[in-house]
Formats: sequence, C-alpha cells, structure tokens
Amino acid sequence: MENLDWANLIAGGLAIFLLLGGMLMMFTTIWTTKGK
Repeated sequence: MENLDWANLIAGGLAIFLLLGGMLMMFTTIWTTKGK
C-alpha cells in the first residue's frame, strides 16, 4: 500500500506540475503576442 500511495502522490504531483506548466506557457505566449 505504501508503494501505491507514493506512486499516486508522485503521479498527482507530476500531473499538477505539467498542468501549471502548460498554463504558464500558454499565458506567456499570449502575453508576448499581445506585447508585440
């Protein structure tokens, strides 16, 4: 069970990290295009 919990924790953290990263990239892209 401990291994499964660690796997879920890592997977969840990675998913959130990728989601935030994607939003940040999209925001910066829109910001730079509006700046030009």
